[in-house]
Amino acid sequence: MATRAASNLWLIDKAPIDEITGAQLPSKEQVLLRYYHHHREMGKTASGSRKAVVEVLLFWSRAEIPTTTVIHAGTKLSKLVKAYNDLKKNKNKDRPKHRMDEEIFKGDLQEIFDLAHSSLQRADVKDEDKEFLRSQREDRGESSMAGIDLVTAKKVEKQVERGTRLKRLQEREDSDIARLTERAEIPSQSSSSSSSPVSTTSSPARGSRSQRKKLKQSPSISVKDLNLISTWD
Repeated sequence: MATRAASNLWLIDKAPIDEITGAQLPSKEQVLLRYYHHHREMGKTASGSRKAVVEVLLFWSRAEIPTTTVIHAGTKLSKLVKAYNDLKKNKNKDRPKHRMDEEIFKGDLQEIFDLAHSSLQRADVKDEDKEFLRSQREDRGESSMAGIDLVTAKKVEKQVERGTRLKRLQEREDSDIARLTERAEIPSQSSSSSSSPVSTTSSPARGSRSQRKKLKQSPSISVKDLNLISTWD
């Protein structure tokens, strides 16, 4: 059985957590530790581990502060994880720059994992909520808030699932388009290289155009359709 020290993350020297707690907006450190609980201890993929952002968004919802989208929040977490892993790759290099980068990263982990919407100042947000965010950005221990809305939790989790499903459909459509484009090029090439020495008719070219026409008439999934499909449950 592994000891707690053995399960601690490098540099942070803390073990992954199975829950984000507290009455403040979550810190980068809390989010990173929660990510590794999903990723390492629960055996989830990196994509699945990004669901940790759902828990973070609950705190922001509780503070009634408009946030970025779930997908952008997941991207922000991915960048945080990448920054940590890049430092870890160089942990055995004894250079002042690497040690300085580690100290800067470790210090930044105490800041909030900021998911505020870019148009926050123009949004219809109470002054007291804006002041709460300001104080959290300066010092997380300066203020606190009330409990989590479980109804909102379910809604946010559903958004994550829909966003992931839509992304997969878009990737599949791109793959299908690439495959169809490749097939369309083959008849055109074969028609130009197999002209008959006896006849100079252009029937192969007509056949090639016919095949291209059929290809154009083949049904495809539009972005609008993808958006519609993404709302199915």
